[in-house]
Amino acid sequence: MVKYRFLILFVVLCSAAFAYQYPIKDVKGLHSASFAEMRPDHFHSGVDIKTDGAQGKTVVAAADGYISRISHSPYGYGLAVYVVHPKEGSMTVYAHLSRFEHCMDKLVKGYRYQYGVNSVDMTFEAMEYPVAAGDIIGYSGNTGNSFGPHLHYELRNASGTHTYNIVRRGLFRPQDKVAPQLLRLHYIEVDTLEGVAVEATKRSFDLKKVGGDKYTIQGSVRVGRNGYLLLECRDRQSSNATSRFGIYRVEQRVDGVKCFEYRMDGFAFADTRTCDLVSYYPMQRSAKCEVIRLAKMDAAPDYLYPVAKNRGVVGARSEEQKSVAIAVEDDCRNVARLDFDIVGKADNQLFTPIRDNAATICGAGRGVTIRDRGICVYVGENALYEPAFCRVQMSYKTPKIEGVEVLSPSAIVLDEDMPLAGPITVSIAALAPLPLQSKCCIAVKGSKGRYHYGGGFYAGGRVYYKTRKAGEMVVVADTTAPKITPNWKSGADMRSAKRISFRVSDNFSGVDNYELYIDGEWKTLNYSPLQSILYHTFDTPLAAGRKTTHTLRLRVTDSVGNVAVFEDCFTK
Repeated sequence: MVKYRFLILFVVLCSAAFAYQYPIKDVKGLHSASFAEMRPDHFHSGVDIKTDGAQGKTVVAAADGYISRISHSPYGYGLAVYVVHPKEGSMTVYAHLSRFEHCMDKLVKGYRYQYGVNSVDMTFEAMEYPVAAGDIIGYSGNTGNSFGPHLHYELRNASGTHTYNIVRRGLFRPQDKVAPQLLRLHYIEVDTLEGVAVEATKRSFDLKKVGGDKYTIQGSVRVGRNGYLLLECRDRQSSNATSRFGIYRVEQRVDGVKCFEYRMDGFAFADTRTCDLVSYYPMQRSAKCEVIRLAKMDAAPDYLYPVAKNRGVVGARSEEQKSVAIAVEDDCRNVARLDFDIVGKADNQLFTPIRDNAATICGAGRGVTIRDRGICVYVGENALYEPAFCRVQMSYKTPKIEGVEVLSPSAIVLDEDMPLAGPITVSIAALAPLPLQSKCCIAVKGSKGRYHYGGGFYAGGRVYYKTRKAGEMVVVADTTAPKITPNWKSGADMRSAKRISFRVSDNFSGVDNYELYIDGEWKTLNYSPLQSILYHTFDTPLAAGRKTTHTLRLRVTDSVGNVAVFEDCFTK
């Protein structure tokens, strides 16, 4: 029933598509990211509209409605406005703003001062703050998790639980006559052992362009009885050839019969992490393109796959030959095609799975605890997408990590190429002296070999950490306080300044909290983590006088409780 409601809403939104205005003024209309691109552990939930390298472009309501939510955060969407459109049965989202519309800005400022908070997430009743199509709701910026000035724009259902493909619904369409690029094909043979799917080493094939947007493979692909294809691909837009974009649809036919289709018209936010199933996670997590799995995993949402006969599995009997045709389409209806033949392997060449005797089977509907010397990992019944052979291992290697004290050898927690559906709980033994215990945390090794802060807490000789990432981990103690550097000189004359700013940095665990007092009074602070900047806009009157000296106290705390304090004075 849920799936059909989703499809009905899709039809309603299509019929109302042209009721929406373009959400930003005075831009060329180029995009830097498309809907549902594969991001680390999530689909991209909207489109990113370029603002021509500038901030402060006027952002307007796309249709009549009311503001239902405003958020002001240093992370995620930064400054964002959510507008519900009752007539269309939808919600639009405008993120990474530099500031809100004047009245909303005053409302948010009042809330921050009333409650003494820097981050805000305010919700409103229906029609409490109505807007008409074209009304100004804010100005574009680069706040939150943004790597350059742009507007992140979304279309959702009215409750905000689903997001939809804006371009495919015709709200606006980029100038694009360029078909997706097909980069490489891979085949993975699969068999089951004790209820666990075991994969052979993937075999890879270079693609050859044979005219227009058609591709082929030299020779044929040898396949087993059961396996699936992976396709590396990406899209470009003729109006913006420098950016890489996601794929809207992939279709696979075998001997002329459609056996598989993936199509991205929209998704539920509850399903956003299943991008790790739609893609091939071991490659996608470090790829600079889309690595799409041409097979449906059992835990992947049904509504993303209009066709999945035998889940898209490709196979053939010994020396049997079949033709395969793959079509890849972007959201502007440009299509690239790949045609090739497959031939079945001889029986004596088929892949034979081998049991990992050091591993435990997890994900069979019950929680499992796995131990090895100083490490213990609890894998809950909903932590994995499918049953898997899981193992943990405490190594004898103690890495050197700059800026922290390493308190344990490295622990290998499951397989870093395994996507997790839910959190696992890791605990690693570490005998930390009492002064270090409150500073203990888990350091996680990233894909490029560098360790980064994970989290966790110390108790009873162990550090406990809940995570949705497998990989290599180690216990460390971070005892270094953040560093505060003012972007002004002591006693500076600020009479003509609109704001006062500081550069802040932390060696490992990162800035967690910050408070500013001027003349003993709490003041708002804005934080830009990617730029390492804290700043206060002079938004309330200071002490009277033509040239008065003011005292300032800034307190910054990192994620394990190390505190830095900066005190000085200025005139204004």
